[in-house]
Amino acid sequence: MSQSTVQEKSWRAEREFGLIVGGMLLLLASWWIYRGKFHSVTQITLPIAALLLLLGILLPRALMYPNRAWAALAEVLSFISTRIILAFVYFVVITPIGVVKRLFGWDPLNRRAAASESYWRPYSERQRNPRHYEKMF
Repeated sequence: MSQSTVQEKSWRAEREFGLIVGGMLLLLASWWIYRGKFHSVTQITLPIAALLLLLGILLPRALMYPNRAWAALAEVLSFISTRIILAFVYFVVITPIGVVKRLFGWDPLNRRAAASESYWRPYSERQRNPRHYEKMF
C-alpha cells in the first residue's frame, strides 16, 4: 500500500465530518434564508458551513480538533439523553403496566399459591407434542 493511500485513509473521518456537518449547516442556513428567519444566526451559520466544506475538501487534517470536539459533545449528549429516555420509558411505560397487572392479580411466578408438597405444574397439551420442538417460534 502506498504512502498516499495510507495518508488519505487517515484523514477520511475529518473529511466526512467537514462535508457532512458543513453540508447540514449550509442546508439549515439556506432554509432559514428562504423562510426569512433567524437572520443573526444565519450570519454565523453560513460562514461556518462554508469553512467546514472548504476545509473538508481541501485540507481535512485541519478539522482534526473540531472533529474531536464534536465527538466529545456527542458523547456527553448521548450520556445525558440515554438516561433521560430510559428513565421516561421506565417510569411512564413499564411501571404503570406493572402496577395495572398487579392490580388485576397477575402472578407469573405463582408466589401467592397455597403451600403444597410439589410446585410442579403439568405441561400443556401443546408442549407434549414433539412437533412443538421442531418449530418453536
